[in-house]
Amino acid sequence: MSEPIRYGIIGCVGIGGTHAEAVRNAEGAELVACSDVVPENADAFAEEHDCAAYTDTTEMIDDADVDAVSVCTPSGTHSEVVQEVAAAGANVLCEKPLDVFADRMDAMIAACEEADVTLAGVFQRRYDPPARGAKAAIEDGELGDVVLGDTALKWFRSQEYYDSGDWRGTREMDGGVLMNQAIHMIDRLRWLVGDVAEVTAHVDNVDRMLECEDTAAMALRFADGPLGTIEATTAVKGGETRTEVNGTEGSLAIAGDGLSLEVGTGEGSPYHAETESVADPAETSPLGAGHDATVQDFVNALREGREPAVTGREARKPVDLILAAYASAERGEPVSPEAVRSGDIGGPQVRAEDR
Repeated sequence: MSEPIRYGIIGCVGIGGTHAEAVRNAEGAELVACSDVVPENADAFAEEHDCAAYTDTTEMIDDADVDAVSVCTPSGTHSEVVQEVAAAGANVLCEKPLDVFADRMDAMIAACEEADVTLAGVFQRRYDPPARGAKAAIEDGELGDVVLGDTALKWFRSQEYYDSGDWRGTREMDGGVLMNQAIHMIDRLRWLVGDVAEVTAHVDNVDRMLECEDTAAMALRFADGPLGTIEATTAVKGGETRTEVNGTEGSLAIAGDGLSLEVGTGEGSPYHAETESVADPAETSPLGAGHDATVQDFVNALREGREPAVTGREARKPVDLILAAYASAERGEPVSPEAVRSGDIGGPQVRAEDR
């Protein structure tokens, strides 16, 4: 494809502006239109980003001859919007999470496959230099056999934050700390260590009033054998957001602004293994840089006729893990993300049709 990808943004508040700047920075793409159900939002966005404004997605795609869009609407609307985009014949880059229910994800993936359009997901933290360094170290065998993989997100969100919109913290439109905040860490952990075979979870509202959880803890068994944990909360002050992977020959951690990597020297005692640091801390990407890389990969994939780095089916995997955690907490037993994906596990926490 020699002509630039004609690009549109759906959802003109919040993260939509980040996507617009990423399109501006992308080679081979041209931002031509935006759409929002609130006319004032679309008009203001169009004026800021020098593109045409619409309130109807199908009209935008047809009238502005749009090839591809970013879907930046509230999480619980993603499936409906993506299905409309697919029916209109445009390719889709969808913000996280892909959607908040399994059957909605089924429908949007099927719609894109039937329309023969590309569906990609957004997990921009994969492009952070520490994450890239960690991935390379694991794939190069510097850690030996992976034994444990853990991640923790310990943030603060006030009650005022949840009260600022009637959709925040709802199961229908948003989800709790797992679906909204921790999903990036969850995706990064399974990207580094591999798919999760089974999860046992507890979720709770510790200090916030919302429909979903403000705190969660999970025990994991990965498909290839390692064990792990996930902790997440928006109810604490202090604490550290961290991902750690430990192996038979070394360990790494992503925390703060960098990556630490230690490997065994072969020296030690029956009670101690000597290690040495083999990686200097790497700064994280500047704000927005991960979205720049995500949009550029999506544009390149369309122009080169290949799959994007994060396909729709790949983007649903962290959501399936979260839905398995919800089901596990409700049932009091381990649940497989594959059982969620296949439809063997249902219930109102997993499938919208069951609510």
